[in-house]
Amino acid sequence: MRGGVAMRNGLLLTAVALYSVACATTPAPKVAPPAPVVAARTQIDAQEFQKELQDAYTRILTRSDSPTPDIPVVDVEAAASIEIPEHRTIDSALRLFTVDMKDSIQTSLLRSGRYRKVIDKALEDNDLPKGLAYLPVIESAYTPTLTSRAGAHGIWQFMPETAREYGLRVDWWIDERADPERSTRAAAKYLKDLHRMFDDWPLALAAYNAGPGRVRRALEDAGVSTFWELLDLAALPKETRGYVPTFYATLLIASDPATYGFELGKPEDIEGKRVEVEGPVSLRYVAEVAGVDTDTLEEMNPAVRRGMLPPGRSTVRVPSQAVEAVASRARTMREGDAYISVCSFTLRRGDTIKRLARAIGTKPETILAMNDIDSVRAGESIYLPVRARELGTLLAHHDDEDVFYAVKKGDTLFSIAKRHGLTAAELRDLNDLSKNAKLHPGQKLRVTQGRAMTAGGM
Repeated sequence: MRGGVAMRNGLLLTAVALYSVACATTPAPKVAPPAPVVAARTQIDAQEFQKELQDAYTRILTRSDSPTPDIPVVDVEAAASIEIPEHRTIDSALRLFTVDMKDSIQTSLLRSGRYRKVIDKALEDNDLPKGLAYLPVIESAYTPTLTSRAGAHGIWQFMPETAREYGLRVDWWIDERADPERSTRAAAKYLKDLHRMFDDWPLALAAYNAGPGRVRRALEDAGVSTFWELLDLAALPKETRGYVPTFYATLLIASDPATYGFELGKPEDIEGKRVEVEGPVSLRYVAEVAGVDTDTLEEMNPAVRRGMLPPGRSTVRVPSQAVEAVASRARTMREGDAYISVCSFTLRRGDTIKRLARAIGTKPETILAMNDIDSVRAGESIYLPVRARELGTLLAHHDDEDVFYAVKKGDTLFSIAKRHGLTAAELRDLNDLSKNAKLHPGQKLRVTQGRAMTAGGM
């Protein structure tokens, strides 16, 4: 394998020398630009593409003995950014991508232009090879909202734990794995750390797919030092064994797309600018203020999970011409938002998350997640996933059914109080009972205080 690499690198150096001499001695001939390659479909289903890749991983490993196609000379600058090994699985992946999966790969490469400037800047800032800009071809087809079966999300397919480790916000309101700029900066840092760990790009890429711990253990258990040895020993998951060759095949195509019958998307600036606003506020209302349709704003802000910006200060990307309109109302916009579907609520004695969830028709886990809490106490204010104008009616109806408890045989003041989030003293106060009062089956006890609604105050 090393001899093949040396030969390929030698050819590249020879190409550089010949190209330099030609440029210095002869004028460049006028060559008509090649006709653009048009993909058979202009839209790509990212989930379908992921299934194609999963199938490709198997075929790459099983079809590696078939005849190898002639490998054309690649663009010097792109190919030199990462040393491209010679291995049968890369040839197999290249054949699959240029024939069986050509439409999907073409559409993904066209979409790459939307994010190339952002990705190139992050790679440059972290002194990383330019070729890594094409890793999302096999990760997500550059689809910010793609979620894998394992729970990886976004262009760079971060898992939640790794995303948070690299500074991305992932919670009920926001998932910055879908933010092209912020996730790209995080991915660049992660890739740099992985290369620092392994000092080898095939191993670093394998670790990006399978996790660094798994790759380390595989190297130690097998007693080898390269990814290609792990591949031959089947010491890594099938997906990872196919993943690394598919990246190199993608890099070969992206380095010289015309030769392989492809074209790249033209690099673009990400549309719009970020404005800091005070939430919670719905994207629908921000769109009204900005004078754009809601779908446009949602597409510009794929990290906003529920169509709402979270409580407190956060940023929203809006078209450049709307920056002034949104910024002028950034602190007060939430006060006029009639579309917001959450409200604040101050808990009173006897309130529990379970009871509130049942009253408004949601799960306790939802309330805990949107407030990023494990428990609550009386006097605390939390957000509930319901419109303010509906909360009072829902709670009042629920109180009619839940404000009293019918004593059962074996009940005690302590057991009833505990069940309803009260102390025994609070239960006695609610029912004007003495310390020595005896309970009788069928007796109704008030277990929830009457309360003044505090919902809706943003």
